[in-house]
Amino acid sequence: MKAGVTTLALGVDIGGTNARAAVVDPRSGQLLASAKSSWTDRSPDAVVREVEQLVAQVTAQQPVGTASLGVGFAGMLHGDVVVNAPNLGWRDVDFGGPLAARLGRRVQLVNDLSAAAWGEHRVGAAKGARHVFTVFVGTGVGSAIIDDGRLLHGATGVAAEFGHVKVQLSGGRPCGCGDLGCLEAYAGGARLTEWMREEGLSGTPSDLEARARSGDAAAQRLYDFASDQLALAIANQVTVLNPEVLVLGGGVLSRCPGMVARIRDVVASRSGVAARRAVRVELARLGDDSGLVGAALLASEG
Repeated sequence: MKAGVTTLALGVDIGGTNARAAVVDPRSGQLLASAKSSWTDRSPDAVVREVEQLVAQVTAQQPVGTASLGVGFAGMLHGDVVVNAPNLGWRDVDFGGPLAARLGRRVQLVNDLSAAAWGEHRVGAAKGARHVFTVFVGTGVGSAIIDDGRLLHGATGVAAEFGHVKVQLSGGRPCGCGDLGCLEAYAGGARLTEWMREEGLSGTPSDLEARARSGDAAAQRLYDFASDQLALAIANQVTVLNPEVLVLGGGVLSRCPGMVARIRDVVASRSGVAARRAVRVELARLGDDSGLVGAALLASEG
């Protein structure tokens, strides 16, 4: 039996290449209706129109009344403003306000990793935990922190920008954020693939892992640096945050079991002793739906 209209949640997940919308059952995280489109125009006005169409499609299939819309967005946010979205080429764009006006419903804009973390916290790998550190490694490297059951946003809304911690004291490889030496510049899928090409290595990070395991010296050098820096950065955060659950997800980690194993080993050996005893490491369970589900739940619960 379908959930009643008043119980349903509405979410959108906006990435660098496409957007998805869904009506979600908040009790189970099940998608009751969904739609997806790829960008042909990444301008803010065009994205607002595309989201409007996606929302119209899913709400025609499964009415949600006046439910608020949760929007998971791949970028740095401050309220309704997208401060920096490298994948879309946006800086300081008021997006939430125009979208709410267009839809005629409340819109809650949230970082995509915060949305994913909330989905895993409410109905996924960290269900029931109150202290959670979530790291997704896909095109980039992102994280979110749940402290005592609440998302940590920080003074200006950009807390947990884990991919932009520095792994080089000065200089370093360029990152999509415009800075140098960020963790994401080495371990994020897009930048790691670029680095591979520069070193004469074709393929994807999963190919890099396979070549490193086979003894390819050039692959081993890149792979060891990326995976070691990622694992150590995560272990340090476990020491600082003392989470109950560390959730690992994203396309790169789902295809690189050796990298996940490295993270587990380094967390177990290099995080603080008290913190490592308290934490359990889990793989994300909601897959590509985690951000979509989390955005919808955040809006429905807020």
